[in-house]
Amino acid sequence: MAQATAITLADGQATPVNVTFNPEQVTPAMSSFVDRATGVAAYFRRFTVRFKPAGGGRKETQTQYSFSLPVSGTLPSGAPGVVRTLRARVIYDLPDGCTDGERKDLHAFVRNGLAHALVQGAMRDNDPLY
Repeated sequence: MAQATAITLADGQATPVNVTFNPEQVTPAMSSFVDRATGVAAYFRRFTVRFKPAGGGRKETQTQYSFSLPVSGTLPSGAPGVVRTLRARVIYDLPDGCTDGERKDLHAFVRNGLAHALVQGAMRDNDPLY
């Protein structure tokens, strides 16, 4: 089991900026990390890592990575606030008995797929495939 520590991720701007996410809540079942740079809780960027082991009738381990990106701005009332929140979830369903090599393959295909220009066009740029 890995110990949770601060995680630094680069943003997606033309000149990437590193953002540090600090552990907020850490349990084996779910750990959350938060960027508190704004100083306003409603605007904190967060990600979570969830882990549900096989057992109790479930024949697969499920892991999930989720990210939440609130966007601040001016609400229709004229007050400042969260105008929208972008979210992403990646879920791995790992059947009981799968090998380390199979898990590495799945992870590599997901990671490399998200890095592929066609997938990025659909996922990032709202440019569907045809």
